[in-house]
Amino acid sequence: MNEDQTPPTSSLPADLETLATLAPVARQSVVDAVADRLRNEILSGRLRPGTRLPSERELSLALGVNRLTLRASLARLEALGLITTRHGAGTVVASWRERAGLEMLGTLVKGLKLHDPAWHELVRSALELRRILSVEAVALAAERHEPDDIDAIATCVQVLQEHLDDPVAFARADLALMRAVCKAARSIGLELFLNTFARWPDEHPQLVAVLYDDTATSVDIYPPLVEVIKARNPEMARTLVRRALESLDAAWARRHPPPGTLPAPLPIPIPVTEAASPASVPPAAPPASRGKRAERTERTERTERTERTEKEKQR
Repeated sequence: MNEDQTPPTSSLPADLETLATLAPVARQSVVDAVADRLRNEILSGRLRPGTRLPSERELSLALGVNRLTLRASLARLEALGLITTRHGAGTVVASWRERAGLEMLGTLVKGLKLHDPAWHELVRSALELRRILSVEAVALAAERHEPDDIDAIATCVQVLQEHLDDPVAFARADLALMRAVCKAARSIGLELFLNTFARWPDEHPQLVAVLYDDTATSVDIYPPLVEVIKARNPEMARTLVRRALESLDAAWARRHPPPGTLPAPLPIPIPVTEAASPASVPPAAPPASRGKRAERTERTERTERTERTEKEKQR
């Protein structure tokens, strides 16, 4: 059903079925708790797009809150693009894939478990977004930076190296570094894009700890990043950052394979000494023996050459 069309009036049994899925919430941080409860119902698919929510009176009774609290919670959900409210039509569940913004990505991941295949799909999407942002931000920074920008980025790299034992603190420093890169890129749009992830260390610390579970390897990409920005070579910057992040993300995927799959085997490197050793080079195959016809042809040609030589001597 088109979301912009007025949905049909729901019957009482449908309202009761919706109410049956809800339960009273704890009264500490009530507005947040109500918003989280309804948001989870929508994102899990239990409240499908086009579903009209029960009346405020019925919802407030089902959730055990007053109507003022409920309205504040619904306003948050509408700001996130999860519901729409129309005069005379009530409150309707929206299609969040069409209306919600990138800020919803962390919430979606948080609502799932590590063993859920959808969790891995969403995390892959988040890593893809990080690559897109990082590659273009570094390339534009290489093209547009000022000398002070290099100092700010280098300082952020030093801070990163001080937090290798704390994934969440490392993530905060990583975001601060990307903020400095976006400023060097002179791109407000990229800074706003970065805000999608800026609150993750505070709002989703457990997820961040999983994503940054190998800080010792991650930190190695940053010193070359500073140098490639200083070199003012945007294409080289794109290539270096893309390859570095693709390698980090592939290693992370091997450490956290989706359920029901085996991690991809690591390639077995061949030592240089072994590759260059004469013993590792197979002996050359003996030349293929020639056929009898080829031998007869060659013998005939030799005889003819000898006969021509003798005739020339007699002349």
